[in-house]
Amino acid sequence: MINKNGKGQEVRGNRFTICNSLFAQVFSSILPLIFLIVIFSGCTKDDVEKLAPIEFTRAHACALCGMITVDFPGSKGQIHYSNGKIDAFCCTLDMFSFYLQPDSPKNITAIFVNDMGKADWERPSGHWIEAKKAYYVIGGNIMGPMGEALVPFSNMRMQRLH
Repeated sequence: MINKNGKGQEVRGNRFTICNSLFAQVFSSILPLIFLIVIFSGCTKDDVEKLAPIEFTRAHACALCGMITVDFPGSKGQIHYSNGKIDAFCCTLDMFSFYLQPDSPKNITAIFVNDMGKADWERPSGHWIEAKKAYYVIGGNIMGPMGEALVPFSNMRMQRLH
């Protein structure tokens, strides 16, 4: 469609085309902002707290073998899921045996282990670290509930002292 503006000059397109062009410019400039608002609106303080490790009690049985986690020495493990569920493990060996299975759950949000450079071997409590950031030692004369222990540390220096 060809229109004439107030000066008698030809203008190609129509008002609908011009409006669409203006809308596209405005929308494309605010789209990244809308995207960020949508992404971060789901993140609340409660979501962060759900990812904090829990302390085990006699109510926590190992998800793999069924043993009561606090009845045995050595590093423990825990896996958190997006639905709020938490699996407890009596040792890191059981936790990795579960986690590394091909059919292990895909909705895992966090995995924690005790830092054995800081926690007491006989009764580990607290000193939780992210399992993927830990350094591990296997072997030696330390035994866990399932035999040879897989011992996590927060840094390599502590690992060498094992």
